[in-house]
Amino acid sequence: MSKSSKLCHETFPRSNIFCNLIEKIVKRPSLQFLGQWGYHYYEPRIYRTLAKILRCIDLDGFDILLTDYIAFVEKSGYRFEENFNFEFTEICVNTILYWVFVRKGNPDFVELLLKKTKDYVQDRSCNLALIRRTFTPVYCPSPLSGITPLLYVAQTRQSSILKTLLQYGILEREKKPINTVLTILLYPLRMRITIDNVLLDIQEDAKTCLILCSRVLSVISIREIETQLSLGRHPIISNWLDYIPSTRYKDPCELLHLCRITIRAQLLTNNMLPNGIFSLLIPVRLQNYLNLES
Repeated sequence: MSKSSKLCHETFPRSNIFCNLIEKIVKRPSLQFLGQWGYHYYEPRIYRTLAKILRCIDLDGFDILLTDYIAFVEKSGYRFEENFNFEFTEICVNTILYWVFVRKGNPDFVELLLKKTKDYVQDRSCNLALIRRTFTPVYCPSPLSGITPLLYVAQTRQSSILKTLLQYGILEREKKPINTVLTILLYPLRMRITIDNVLLDIQEDAKTCLILCSRVLSVISIREIETQLSLGRHPIISNWLDYIPSTRYKDPCELLHLCRITIRAQLLTNNMLPNGIFSLLIPVRLQNYLNLES
């Protein structure tokens, strides 16, 4: 048994998916000394192994996989050579996000990922803040660059998944949330999205996405949108202004909406979105309003 395998077995009392993955890597004679080669040498084996699991995984299996990943990251940082540990976790992050958002596109998987990792989301650089890390939407063995899940969902206008991300406060954590609105409205339509073999109506989804964003933001800069249009960019929706309330760019913002933003901001500060909403002693209708249902 290699030194790395022994470290894994000493650290984890039961079989761990990611520990087993390292053991599989180091069985290759050329990779006995982890860290001596770049990630492109062992990335294909990591991807193939995780892809085989993720291809047919159900929610219970995904729960186990995320539990194993969290345990591995929390306990392995001081066990392996720093550079290898960084590259290994980056490849795992890239593979998991690719399969959840590109290959599956299932809101239930996204919500489970958010529930399991929400305690780490405040630190964008943390390997456990999966929802804020980047990945490559067209899979390639270069996990060190890419886009965030929020940006990918905005590009593909997956409104059901965007709603889940917004309910967990992901848009409110962005430094420039207007960029998400611009992406939804202006990103070129380069692919046809299907979920369970059903072709999505991208334009209708884009309209829903704009409406959802307006439930989170107090201001949407029409000037920035018009600036992009003046540069020759074309909106996916011709009557896009109909889906942004005038109270987000012209008229005074509604007091009810300002209250929603304030309460959600306080809950977000304490990392309590969305579950904290339902512990508030207010009518169910107001709870649903805070949770962006209306």
